[in-house]
Amino acid sequence: MPLARTFPLRFVCSFIVFFLLCFTVAFLIMSKREFDEVTINQVLFHMQLMRDNIVTMPGDFIHVFLWHVRNAVLCAATFAFLKEAAPERNGRAGVGFAAVCLVFVVLWFVVPGTFIDDLFVAVRWIVTAMLLLAAAGAAGLPHRLYALAPRVLRWISGGGRLAGVWLCILLYGMYYVNFFTFFQEQAVIGDFYTEGAYVDPRKVKVTGSGTKNLIIIYCESIEETFGRSEIMGEDLLAPLRPSIEEPDLRIEQMPGADFTIGGIVASQCGIPLKSISILSGNLTGWALDRYLPGAVCLGDYLKADGYHNVYYNGSSGVFSGLNKFFLSHGYQEFMGKEDWIEKKHVDPATMNTWAMYDSDMIDRSIARIDELMASGKKFSFALSTMDTHEPGFLSPPCVDEGYSENWAGYVKCSMSQVERLLRHIRDRGWEEQFVILVMGDHQARMAKMDNVDLKHVRERYVLCSLQRDATLKPMRSVITHFDLFPSLLAALGFSVEGDRLGFGYNVFSSEVKPEKDYRTRLKKRVLSHSKFYESLWLPEYLDKTEVPSSDKTAD
Repeated sequence: MPLARTFPLRFVCSFIVFFLLCFTVAFLIMSKREFDEVTINQVLFHMQLMRDNIVTMPGDFIHVFLWHVRNAVLCAATFAFLKEAAPERNGRAGVGFAAVCLVFVVLWFVVPGTFIDDLFVAVRWIVTAMLLLAAAGAAGLPHRLYALAPRVLRWISGGGRLAGVWLCILLYGMYYVNFFTFFQEQAVIGDFYTEGAYVDPRKVKVTGSGTKNLIIIYCESIEETFGRSEIMGEDLLAPLRPSIEEPDLRIEQMPGADFTIGGIVASQCGIPLKSISILSGNLTGWALDRYLPGAVCLGDYLKADGYHNVYYNGSSGVFSGLNKFFLSHGYQEFMGKEDWIEKKHVDPATMNTWAMYDSDMIDRSIARIDELMASGKKFSFALSTMDTHEPGFLSPPCVDEGYSENWAGYVKCSMSQVERLLRHIRDRGWEEQFVILVMGDHQARMAKMDNVDLKHVRERYVLCSLQRDATLKPMRSVITHFDLFPSLLAALGFSVEGDRLGFGYNVFSSEVKPEKDYRTRLKKRVLSHSKFYESLWLPEYLDKTEVPSSDKTAD
C-alpha cells in the first residue's frame, strides 16, 4: 500500500494511543487539583450519591474537564503528527512539514485559552521547543534537528516501552486512589467507628436542662502559639488578656478538624469532617443538598431544650455548606456574607475581599446579644472572626489606631475586637449567665507569619478558653475539638450518660477518661474509611451498617 495512503491510518492509530496517555495523565492531575486526595471508596460513594440525586457537581467542573480534554486532543494530535509526518529528508515535503509545525505552535497558544495552570505552561514550552526544532530541521536550517522529536516519540511508542508507560500510569493511578489501602482497611484493619472509639449520640441518654446561655467565638486560624513571646517576639494575644489570662485548656488538632468548617463540625458534633465524595471537604458541603442528616450535634440538643440558636459569619455562608450545616442542626438564625448584603445590613463596599471586617461583626454580634438578653429566653450565639484569614486584613478602627499592616497587626487587631465583645458582657454584669468559649477554628495554615516559620514550632495547640462555673475543673489540659461537644453540654448543666459523645470525652468527668494513646490513635485512623461514617450522610442506609454498640437510648 502506498505510503501516502497509509499515513491517515497510522496517524489515527498514533493519535488514539497518545490521546489515551495524555488524557489519563491530565485526568490524574485534574483530580489531584480539583478534589485533593481521592480514594476508591470516595469514588464509589460519590457514584451512589449521584445515583440518588443527593450531590451536585460544582458548576465549573465541566469547564475544567473540557479544558483538559481539549488540551489532551491538542497534545495527542501534535505527537501523532511529529511521529508519523516527519519527512525523511529536506525539500518541498520538509517545508510543508515545517509550516504545519508552526501552525501547531500557534494552536498551543490559542486552544487552551486564558485558563492556564503552571504545569501546562511548562509542558507547552517543551512541546513548542520540539515543534520549532522539528520545523527548523525540516526546513533545512540546523541539519538533522527535525528528526530528533519524531525519533524520541517513535522510541517511546515502540516495542514494550509503551506498555511500560501504561503500567507506570496504572500503578500510579491505583496508588493515587489508595486502591491497596482500601482493601487492607476492608480485610484487615476494620471500621474504627465500630471498635469503641466512637460513641453514637443517637444511642446516648442526655438528661437535664441548660441553665446558662452559650457564646462560642471561632477565631480564624488562632492558636496558642501566638501568645508565646519567645517565638513570636511579643504576645500577640495580649489584647485578650483582660478576659483570658492563661486558658486551662488547649486543643491538639486532629485530622478532619484542620480547616474552618471541619473545626466547627468537630467541636459541635464530635466527628471529623472528611471527604466522603470525590469533592474536597469544603466542596462536599456545598454540593450536597443536606448536611450530615444522620448526626446529632450540639445545636440539636440545645434546640430541643428550648434554646434559640444563632450563628453569625462574616464570609460566605454558601461556601463549604456552612449555612446548610447550622440550619440542619438546630440553629434558627444564620447570617453569612450573602445574607448581610441581601438584607442590606451591610454595604458590600465596607467589606474586604473575603468577608465583613471583624469590627463590624462584633458590632452586630453585640447588638444581637443585647436583643436576645432582653427577650429573657435561653439562647446560644456563635460567630466566626475573619480578619486573620489569608492574606490577612485590618479592621478600619485598627487602621485608625495605628496597628501594623502585617500578621502581628492582624492578629492583635482581631483579638482586640473579640475582647470588646467579652468586655461588653462583663460591663453588663452578665458573666454568671453565660458559658463562653473562645477558640481557634484550627491552627494557622500559613507556613510563615512575618519572620516566624511556624512549621518548625513544636507543641502547637489551637487556642481554647472555656469560661464556665468555677466548680468545673478539667481533668486534663490537652483536649481535641471532639471533646468540646460533651464538655459544652456538661458546662451548660446537662448530664451526658457515659460522658462521651462521638469521639469526644467530657473533660470535666473524673470517671471516664481517654486512654493514654487515644489522640495518637485518632490521628492515625479517624479519617479511615468507615461505612458507619457514610451512614451519617445517608442515614437511610443505616440498617445496612454496623452501629457502634451501646446499651443506652437517647431521650
